[in-house]
Amino acid sequence: MKTKLFQILMCGVAAFFISCDTSNNTALEEKLNEIGDNQKVLLKKIENMDKSIANLTLAVKSKPADNKKQQQPPQADPNKVYNIEIGDSYIHGAKDAKVTIIEWMDFQ
Repeated sequence: MKTKLFQILMCGVAAFFISCDTSNNTALEEKLNEIGDNQKVLLKKIENMDKSIANLTLAVKSKPADNKKQQQPPQADPNKVYNIEIGDSYIHGAKDAKVTIIEWMDFQ
């Protein structure tokens, strides 16, 4: 049992000395610094996106509310009189009728 405990202790000491190797630590420190720099860049980009989103939200809120009315198509005037030539078309009824109903078909 003592030998097993001694072996575990020696493995722990060896691992400690291996981790204290300065050449390995400098590589790790460089990698950590690189990760930290990349994180700063990402945080700056996120901050810029947050500002852009805030500006867009403000712009949308400041737009006039009548925008929906402008998007609707214009309504047809029911009182407008359209002059449509009948030509040689088939007519059922008087040519000078006050109301003319036109039926159009496309047989293509």
